[in-house]
Amino acid sequence: MLKEYHIVRVRVSKAEYYSMQENVYLGLAVYDEKDSMLRFTESHFQAAQQFNAGQEYKISGKAVGEEAKAAVTNFTAKCVEDGKDAGKALSFKVAEINVKEDGVTMK
Repeated sequence: MLKEYHIVRVRVSKAEYYSMQENVYLGLAVYDEKDSMLRFTESHFQAAQQFNAGQEYKISGKAVGEEAKAAVTNFTAKCVEDGKDAGKALSFKVAEINVKEDGVTMK
């Protein structure tokens, strides 16, 4: 099953993370349960915000259509495709999914 998410934050480490600015989502991603992949269909990352294949990231998003709810889905995922090559979307292999009912936390 496919499910779309508006991405609100990507954490690289405890000290380094990208958060949405001025109510602009970082991107739109589709999670595919069949292959546990999270693929960005649209992104608003700045040039300085780069992703490295093989590195693990914590990605937080709100399900499309449920943005008004406090619940946030947190993905622990490893970057598979950095999105730099033409025709290749920024993609992550998801290892773990947690739904937090009261918003995003910084563990």
